[in-house]
Amino acid sequence: MKNLDLKKKVSVTHDELYSLEMFFNINLPISYREFILEFNGASPEEAIIRINSEERVLERFLIVSEDEKLDSGLMQYEIKVVMAQIEERLTANEDLVGAETLPFAYLFGGDFLCLDFKEDAINPKVVIWDHNESEELSPVFYKAFDNFQKFLNAMSFS
Repeated sequence: MKNLDLKKKVSVTHDELYSLEMFFNINLPISYREFILEFNGASPEEAIIRINSEERVLERFLIVSEDEKLDSGLMQYEIKVVMAQIEERLTANEDLVGAETLPFAYLFGGDFLCLDFKEDAINPKVVIWDHNESEELSPVFYKAFDNFQKFLNAMSFS
């Protein structure tokens, strides 16, 4: 991974990560767990991600936290809060228990980077959820990276 100029915004514990996994019925990839333990809720000054031939700006990583006293400015970026707002636009399965895709970063313009567990529950790929094209029970995703580690390797920070 390149030299990251990130600072953790919110502390997170292994128990909170386990709780997130249980809540959404998923297993987080080790590379994501390690990253979020170090950089939970970080917002880089400027992070450009090259996906195929397009550049996207990463505004911030979402927060994993069970702290009910979390500042409201940060709480809007807590993963469960984000999921509550957009979950019906993240799946085509209205009977789904848990999550097939889990947003982990907010991109400039309103889209999210997500871990996509549909094809591989152990090593999910990274996709972009397109908020303009997605509708309730009709999500639109674009593959970005084969896995979270490849995403980390592709990030460049100014």
